Amino acid sequence: MTTTTASPRHALTSRDLEILAWTGRWRAVTTDQIAREFDRRAGTGRRRSIYERRVLALRRLGLLHQDKPLADLPRVNWLTRAGHRAAGLDGAPATPSVGELLHDLEVVELALHLAVIQPGHQLVTEQEIRRTEPHPSAGPAAALRSGVEISAGRGTGGRGYPDLASVVTADDGTEQVWVHELERSRKSRSRWLTVMLAYVYADHVHGCVYWAWPDIAEPLRCAADEANRVAVEAGVRPCIVVQPWDPRLRP
Repeated sequence: MTTTTASPRHALTSRDLEILAWTGRWRAVTTDQIAREFDRRAGTGRRRSIYERRVLALRRLGLLHQDKPLADLPRVNWLTRAGHRAAGLDGAPATPSVGELLHDLEVVELALHLAVIQPGHQLVTEQEIRRTEPHPSAGPAAALRSGVEISAGRGTGGRGYPDLASVVTADDGTEQVWVHELERSRKSRSRWLTVMLAYVYADHVHGCVYWAWPDIAEPLRCAADEANRVAVEAGVRPCIVVQPWDPRLRP
C-alpha cells in the first residue's frame, strides 16, 4: 500500500494528484515546466520554491523519480509505478530516453506555448494517444476518445504518432484534429513527404503543423509545398503548415 504522507509536514493533496496526472502525460518534465503549467491554470505566479517542495514531497512519497541524465539540461521528473497508479493512468509509466530528452522537453515547451495561444483547443500528447489506441494490427487509424481519430498510417513501415494533437470544436459542431510535429533534425525529403502525405490523406486529420528548428525550416517548407501540391492534384485539401520554432532549452 502506498503511504500518503512524506513527513508530518506534508500530506498528499488534490493538487499533488493533478501534478502527477500532468507529469504522466509526458516522458519527463522539468520542475520549471510543472510550475509554469500550474501557474497558467491558476492565473497567477507562485514562487518556484513552492513547486520544488511539492516535487520533493512526491519523490519522498515514492511517486516521482528525478534525475539529471544530461549535464547540460535541467533535472527531469517522471512517474514511478506508484505515481502512475495514484494518477489513475492506464498501462505502464513512461521513462525518459537520453537520446530523445531534448526533443521530449521541447515538445512540452510547445504544449505550454499552444495552451496559451490556443486556449480553446484540447491538447492530446503522444503518450495519451499510445495508451488509448489499440495494437497497430488493428488498422491504419483508430478512434481516440469520443470517436476522434488522430494517428496516421505512415507508408508500409507501420504506424507513427504525432508529438502532439489538438482537438477543437468547429462552428458547425464538428471536431477538428490538428497534429503537431516538432522537427529538430534534417531528414530526407522523401521521408518527410511520406509522413506529410499520410496526414494529407488521413480523413480524420484537419491539418498538420510542423514546428521547425531554425536550420531546417527552409527544406521543411519545400517538402510541405510539394506535399500540398500533390494534395491539390489529387483533389484533396492541402493541410501541411510549417512554423518556425525557437528552441527554449539550448544545451
